[in-house]
Formats: sequence, structure tokens, C-alpha cells
Amino acid sequence: MMRILLTTTSYQDTPGPHHDLLASTGWEITRERGPLPEDKMLELAGEFDGFLCGDDAITQSVIDKSLPKLKVISKYGIGLDKINVDYATEKKIPILFTPGVNHTTVAEHCFGLLLGITKKIHSNAIEVSSGAWKAGWKKPVGNEIMGKTIGIIGLGRIGKEVATRAKAFGLEVIAYDPFYDEEFGKTHQIQKSTSMDEVLCNSDIVSLHCFLNEETHGMINAHKIQQMRNNVIVINCARGEIVDTDAMKQALDSG
Repeated sequence: MMRILLTTTSYQDTPGPHHDLLASTGWEITRERGPLPEDKMLELAGEFDGFLCGDDAITQSVIDKSLPKLKVISKYGIGLDKINVDYATEKKIPILFTPGVNHTTVAEHCFGLLLGITKKIHSNAIEVSSGAWKAGWKKPVGNEIMGKTIGIIGLGRIGKEVATRAKAFGLEVIAYDPFYDEEFGKTHQIQKSTSMDEVLCNSDIVSLHCFLNEETHGMINAHKIQQMRNNVIVINCARGEIVDTDAMKQALDSG
């Protein structure tokens, strides 16, 4: 019988027919709550025919220990940066991924963050739950986003979902993507930018939706941050490593 290690929590926690589909295979499913670090993956490796994973550390060492039993690695999502794809390919282990499985969820989360920041939902919630309002509620006033400009870096599946929501909220949308979809941009009245710098200089809100690779690692650095408008909102629903967090912290601390 095939044994599958299932680690992705979004797969496990989201209702849907995929649960019955997996159960119908008759395979033995071992469930863990990922993302799992390398040491935990090494504990589990070697006993499974397949990984159904999220952002678990599937390193060269994990792959080596998983052989010869491991036959396939399937990512529930699209980002493969936590998997040593080159080494898995060298060992003839196929890597599968699922484009589009969570693009709507990520786009909705992005807008949830944007509204939470601009409407000061979190600070108001703290004011209420702490009871501080009893001594005189400060009631922080939020700001409207209608008419603001959102700059989207990475106009793929998620970026497009964010763009359509932004237009519905009355935002002006500009976007940069080296593989820009001209038809989508024209249909949704999105202003095409010729460079990332153009987006950064002209946006009230910057939303990041690009892959993590050698080119994008740390691309939002001190120089890029200096190009942004004062009081800009930066939302990163891609990989954390895309942003130089030290540079971002310094910018926040300095106002």
C-alpha cells in the first residue's frame, strides 16, 4: 500500500471534495501539521512513497533519506522555493504543484490586510477588548482607499485577483510584470508600468505578488524603500524573503 505524508495545513483545514478524493485512493495517509523544519522531516523521511506538502523543508538531506522509497513530491500551492528541485530532479523524483489552488484566498487575505490597516480595525479591536474605551474611547479614525493608487508587482493569478478587487473598491491600479498580460490589463483598465521603480514611485499602496528566486530575494531593499511615497502601505502576500526586513524596520522606525 502507498504511504503518503500529508503536511499542508491549508489542505487539511479547508473543506472540500479533495478529502474524499484522497480517501478514495485507499492509501495510508500520515498527517502532520506543517510547515515542518528539516530536522522533523528527517525524522519522518524514508517511510513514505509520496509527500503532499506545503512549505516544509525538503532539502537534499531529506531527499537522500527518503530514497529509494520516495516516488513523488506534490506541493499544495505553487511556490517551490522550500524544495530542492534540482536535486529531486537529479534523483528522478517528479515534482508536482497546483497553480490556482489558493489564489483567491491569498487575494482576499491581501485585501483583508489592506482594510485592516486603513480602517484601523486592529487598533480599534484592542481598544474595545482591553476595556480602555471605558476611560474615554480614542476611536482611531481610518482612511478611505477609494481613489488611491495601488501598485501591483507581479500580475499573475494572485496579482490579477487583487487587481479586480482593487478596481471594485475604486482604486487606480498600476502594475509591473515582466510577462505582463496585455489583454487582462486592457480589459480591467490597469496602467502598465515599464519597471518596478515606476510602481514604487507612484503608488500609495504597494502589493507584492512575485516568486521568490535569486533575482527577487531581498529586492525590496533600502534603495527601493527610499523611492516610495511617504506613508506608503506595503503588503507582502508573497514570500517574506522578498523584503529586506532590516531595511524595512529602519524605514518604519525613522518614520
